[in-house]
Amino acid sequence: MPELLRANLETILADEEKLMKRIYEDLFEEHPHAAEVFSEYSEAGQRQMVRETLMYSIDHLEAASWVKPNLVSLGQKHHAYEVTDEMYDWFVDCLIRVFAELSGPEWNEELETRWREVLDHISDLMRRAAPSS
Repeated sequence: MPELLRANLETILADEEKLMKRIYEDLFEEHPHAAEVFSEYSEAGQRQMVRETLMYSIDHLEAASWVKPNLVSLGQKHHAYEVTDEMYDWFVDCLIRVFAELSGPEWNEELETRWREVLDHISDLMRRAAPSS
């Protein structure tokens, strides 16, 4: 499975500028009020976070030991920016839509299922990093 997602990631990242543009266009089209939260991040910061999330997703599949601590840290940062549990779901859905768009004819049901499993797992780890209230 990592090979399938890694190969698709190469397709998705072929035009990284378009990827980043489409992610935030899609997110803000679906959830305009989310723009307030994301306005806190610089464009460079947003790019880095998306890149890290994608890197974590692939490395998670290969059981890299550094993934969980980094996701916990990233989740704590997101909590500080008041990212809600619901927003994680929005972002996963957004990524799936944009990945499908940028993958073109390569996209299929198996890719969608695998990406969603990995992205949902990452989101869950990040959500759990938020302190309990």
